[in-house]
Amino acid sequence: MKVTAVANLKGGVGKTLVVGNLGHAYVAQSVPTLLLDLDPQGNLTQHFTNFTPDDPPNVSMADVLDRSSDATLADAIVETRRGGLFLVPSGFDELQAVQDTLVGKPGAEFSVKRALDSLPAGQFTDVLIDCRPATDLVTRNAFIAADQVLIVLQPEADALRGFDFTLVAIDDLQTYLGKELPVAGFVVNQVDYRRNDHKKQLEWIKERSAADSIPILGDPIPVSTDLSKLNAVGMGIDEMSSPSIRLRTLAAGFQTIVNALREERPAA
Repeated sequence: MKVTAVANLKGGVGKTLVVGNLGHAYVAQSVPTLLLDLDPQGNLTQHFTNFTPDDPPNVSMADVLDRSSDATLADAIVETRRGGLFLVPSGFDELQAVQDTLVGKPGAEFSVKRALDSLPAGQFTDVLIDCRPATDLVTRNAFIAADQVLIVLQPEADALRGFDFTLVAIDDLQTYLGKELPVAGFVVNQVDYRRNDHKKQLEWIKERSAADSIPILGDPIPVSTDLSKLNAVGMGIDEMSSPSIRLRTLAAGFQTIVNALREERPAA
């Protein structure tokens, strides 16, 4: 089971859109896939289920992490509308509250890893974690549980600074907890090719990719209202009866990213 954390410590870059579409791309390859929503905002949960902050799930990621609860990760897994794609929903505000109770507890940073390790071998081939944009205990949990991290970038200055903060957080894991977390690559999202600043930032991303030896996976994903609408209802592009050429191109791009994420890399 390969675990990929999808992250950027700057919000608003479209991590949830990327996670959702990658989930569909995995399942299109007949890969049993689990999505973990570790963001208290719970956007991934709301896209793939009927749960909301006002009508939360009976068992969520918050319950799994709560040491006063007997809930296991298996208890929290729900089916999405698509066969082969499963989700552990966010607990919304409860996830934040549980995190606060874990701060300072022995082994708190390993809670998500222990939960994933409890799953039966072979139940899922891949796990995608939708991380919140913060350097907090839950995000550290995601990084420690992960085999690799995928960084989502938007070609804007704030998002690029968030990328640097993400790399610092990854380095801190190595320094203080002995956890080495490879960066699988960048996904460049929400590109508006009409904007000169986006074009300039894309060039910077390419230069940084070469300098840091971190590949850009797939083609940059343009701003797409149609893709956002599909994502909001948890629907994959390949589930449409007649997707546009542009959407089919985007679907092929997500398949390219999945192929890269599933590739076995030699040990450093």
